[in-house]
Amino acid sequence: MHPSELPSFDALTTRHRVRSRLARLIATFVLLALVAGAAGLASINPTTAPNQPMTANIAKSVNALPAYARGAAQRTVELTITTPGHVSHVAAMVLSNDLAVTTTPIAHNAFLTGSLPGALNFPVTWVARDRAMDFTIVRLSHHVASLHFAPMPASASVLALSPVVENSTGSPYFAWATTTLGDPLLRVNNLVSYLATNPDGNLNGFVDAIALNSNGRVVAVLSTGHLWYSALFVARVAEIEALGHGCHGGLGIASKSAQGGGATVTALWARGAAKGVLKVGDVVTRLNGHTIDTGQTLTTWLYLTPAFSKVDVTFLRGTVTHHAVVTLSCAL
Repeated sequence: MHPSELPSFDALTTRHRVRSRLARLIATFVLLALVAGAAGLASINPTTAPNQPMTANIAKSVNALPAYARGAAQRTVELTITTPGHVSHVAAMVLSNDLAVTTTPIAHNAFLTGSLPGALNFPVTWVARDRAMDFTIVRLSHHVASLHFAPMPASASVLALSPVVENSTGSPYFAWATTTLGDPLLRVNNLVSYLATNPDGNLNGFVDAIALNSNGRVVAVLSTGHLWYSALFVARVAEIEALGHGCHGGLGIASKSAQGGGATVTALWARGAAKGVLKVGDVVTRLNGHTIDTGQTLTTWLYLTPAFSKVDVTFLRGTVTHHAVVTLSCAL
């Protein structure tokens, strides 16, 4: 299950910053789900090629784009990343509070500027980097209204769009192409498929292109790993990273998937949130009303819950069901 497909994903709060070794677990779970789902889709639909490679269209101005794509184009920043001996350009989705996010990992000491139609080379500040998915969050010195997002559709035609900086004195132009996303409802070995197209062929390798639905809302972003990620998920994680004053939530436990469902507690940290509540061998079955069917599901929900939040934990001790309210700590 991809985190963005969890029930009530849209209702998640975004109040905290992440600095967590839990990221390695999330990275393994989420990225393997994305990759394995993509491979599985190709294997069970070997005769279905969603799109043949195509050359991206070039729009030299916003007005040359299809009408429904113009608003998003004006809210997608092209970042210029300068490090010793190297300059690169990537797109970044604009969020609220003058934040923007890119799936490209950026070093915290890189020199950053941003460009939009009508606003060139304004200063950009590095804010945070999510260690699980390698998203980088930055803050813009130029105010830009946030993009509008929508859930990732199933096997829908979308318009993929990427700003391109030709030189430091000219406005970005735009590469765009129509393509088809994978089906996020198709499960292969209990994993969710997200990739059913050749993004390099369709967009000539433009990184961090965004995918728009027919209403001009952003539904996906093309990652540096050449996978379409849910834009809602990327935006939510970025807000969690940048706007809070803590970290991802943690129970202070290690766990593994329990036979028959749930997450079995295998260890407790000395100062963890669950100390004195859970014991080794307990099986967590629900967290804040959400069913915990595997250890990975528990890890994912904690990743998407602010530290210092009060959560309801349901767990089995032997055959007896217990309930407790726990204040989450920072994930270690």
